[in-house]
Amino acid sequence: MSNGQRGRGPGAGEPGAAPRTWQARALPDEGTDTAGRGGLRILILEDNPADAELEQRLLAGAGLDFTAVAVDTAASYAQQIDAFHPDVILADFSLPGFSGEGAIKIARERCPDTPVIVVSGAIGDEAAVELIRQGATDYILKDRPGRLAPVIRRAVAEAEQRSRLARMQAHLQRAQHLESIGRLADGVAHELNNQVGAILSYAAFIRDQATGTLQRGTRLDLPGMSRNAEHIEQAGQRMIKLVSQLREAGNRDVLRAELIDLNKVIGGIDELLRSTVGASTEFRLCLSPRLRPVTAYPGQVEQILMNLTTNARDAMPDGGSFSIQTQSLTLGHSEAADLGLSSGSYVCLTARDSGTGMEPEVIEHAFEPFFTTKPFAEGGGLGLATVYGMTRQAGGTAAISSAAGTGTTVTVWLPAAIPGHPAGVPGQRSP
Repeated sequence: MSNGQRGRGPGAGEPGAAPRTWQARALPDEGTDTAGRGGLRILILEDNPADAELEQRLLAGAGLDFTAVAVDTAASYAQQIDAFHPDVILADFSLPGFSGEGAIKIARERCPDTPVIVVSGAIGDEAAVELIRQGATDYILKDRPGRLAPVIRRAVAEAEQRSRLARMQAHLQRAQHLESIGRLADGVAHELNNQVGAILSYAAFIRDQATGTLQRGTRLDLPGMSRNAEHIEQAGQRMIKLVSQLREAGNRDVLRAELIDLNKVIGGIDELLRSTVGASTEFRLCLSPRLRPVTAYPGQVEQILMNLTTNARDAMPDGGSFSIQTQSLTLGHSEAADLGLSSGSYVCLTARDSGTGMEPEVIEHAFEPFFTTKPFAEGGGLGLATVYGMTRQAGGTAAISSAAGTGTTVTVWLPAAIPGHPAGVPGQRSP
């Protein structure tokens, strides 16, 4: 594709006029990752319209794929930072009533991760060092326009690398946190199971005693005693299940995986899933044909599906829509690294509901064991934690996309089985 101006807003006007928009569509440089984002978003703070126009033509000529918005006042600059969400900012060093220092300060407050490149007709070394200290990414002299495109490419690439590193660190911290909880689960599981065993033994004794007394015709409230014994048994069974879920959430149980077809597992419990969400909810399955097999434990996959379905039902007390989708896909190095995975072939399971959604602070902790926004009696906070633990145990990962009032989407990535591979899966990245 050749370079060229695709669309251009109105020309230069008086200071404070409406922002001027300029677009160029060209093949991006290999070092600039603009795929899928419609090109770079560049905010230009410049009071000289000719200079702003020249900068944009230089960038288009250098092969950058971008959309630029030019402003010339502090107020319009701050407004466009919020509205335009720039990937990079070009700020003139000196404007009437405004300065490069002021532009850097506003950018650091409103978009701290966005590179700010100061453009100046003349700037000394001391002033340049001070700008970098205040938060500028780099600076360019107007008499050296050839540096403009390379500096932007490098600044954007470095910003993307920092963002990717931050996401990977967040994945690592979450994995370490769950690992510590798993170790704690191991420590308490033995003693807790001993106590549960005692509860079950005494409950069985009470029930047998009640049955024998009833046969002898005494006047004691033996039916009530029998019911209480049954309640004790049920409580004990729930505690055993809780221990099992806690261990699974902490990724501590070792199970024998099998080569399975995810579509067949879903089809096998289709009716159960439909009855779980209820008749007031529209239930849809979108299963991709010729889905690649995965190596996983079938019981765990069923538990993942049930937990996702139960969570969706609870988020839609008055009904709504719920869908489960499967597809095969390939993750490249960058996309896989963002998820804490190795690149390769995966099977993607997506569960989407139209429920109440989650606030950002809830999403941040949603995969943690025992974290819940519901009363404990309604759910112990292990649903999503179990999903995450089981998925990691199968060599994959899970993620949540949600906002309050807009529903929730939970995505699970499971490694596709590799023919001839001893483990059947490509494996996770080391944390």
